[in-house]
Amino acid sequence: MNKIISLFLCICCTLVLVQFTSCSEEKHKFVETIGVQDEYITQLDTLIASMNRLANNSDYGTREGQYPAESRAILTDAISNANRYVLLIRYQTPSPSESEKQRYISEINNTIEKFKNSKRTEDAETIPAELFVDGKTTQSYIDFGRSKDYTVFGTTGNQSFTIEFWVKIKERGPYDNSIFMSTFFSNSDNQWRNGWMMYWRNVNNGIYRVTWGGILSGNRWGLWEPSYPAPQEDVWQHFAFVYSDKGLDGNSALRAKLYLNGTVAATQNNSNASEVYNSSDYDNYDKPMTAFCRWVNNDKMEEGFSGYMKKIRIWKEAKDDAYIQASFKEETEIIGRENNLVAAWDFTSKPSGADNTVLDLTGKHEAKIIGTYKWEQTQ
Repeated sequence: MNKIISLFLCICCTLVLVQFTSCSEEKHKFVETIGVQDEYITQLDTLIASMNRLANNSDYGTREGQYPAESRAILTDAISNANRYVLLIRYQTPSPSESEKQRYISEINNTIEKFKNSKRTEDAETIPAELFVDGKTTQSYIDFGRSKDYTVFGTTGNQSFTIEFWVKIKERGPYDNSIFMSTFFSNSDNQWRNGWMMYWRNVNNGIYRVTWGGILSGNRWGLWEPSYPAPQEDVWQHFAFVYSDKGLDGNSALRAKLYLNGTVAATQNNSNASEVYNSSDYDNYDKPMTAFCRWVNNDKMEEGFSGYMKKIRIWKEAKDDAYIQASFKEETEIIGRENNLVAAWDFTSKPSGADNTVLDLTGKHEAKIIGTYKWEQTQ
């Protein structure tokens, strides 16, 4: 993830330099200098690495001792500036002066201190709220961005994970499926299915179902779809999916458990050890994880619903019955630093900044709310 961010920032910085050059041709020239050695480049590279660690490993939230979610932008902006300064030192002719390079270092150090000083000294005042998304038309949804954290949970044959959330359906769309969350994507031409999705389906008066792609003995076209009768709509329901290639509860054939409100409601068994969850085709498509509808192909989103979701958690491990029950009873307090927690959003209070962008509890991922939505105050 850090490598991708750094590459993106370098590209952006290069574009900035191109624009800067076009506006300042009388004053500066930019030439490619091979093997430039400069102590300030070393210092800036060290600061960039330090800021990346801070950005990715700090606790973000509303509690005392955590950083406000918006503080992360302090570091990401500084990382962008630091990368730009490295390019200026490498390529600008004449090179920036000694005093100018010292200014670069001082500015970045001051920014790091600004970030550290933004740590909360008391709990923030928040506005308790529930997030409504009008997804039935498939024009409104949550875009969680694209990350292997959501789909790839280890090497093939050794993957375990848990997806859990609360959902309340207000109105279903015109399709047979109403998608809660999805990373699932398939390619019929090349015969592969990748990722997972959790949803309501119009079968037998309604079911909750989980679908995931799998590897079979001769292809990657496997498909498993356990389900159970859908519960009441317009009421909060806790839906959890636990999976392991190696089996659950000491039973190698028991691959998956589906829970409703803390209780096992369905299972999936498979005694063929070579048939496992497929995430190996992650790089063969470019669609993000979504909620309230999904990408059914490269051009179209479908299968939306209107309603609410909250307390989304993605774990890179198979959680046990005791944890799922405690989560349903809301006896677990997730702060974002838990082992094997790869992504988590609460959606239980209105963001203090832009209300359509929500940083996850781990500080590594960002959810963007697209289309028609509303934060409905609960108190």
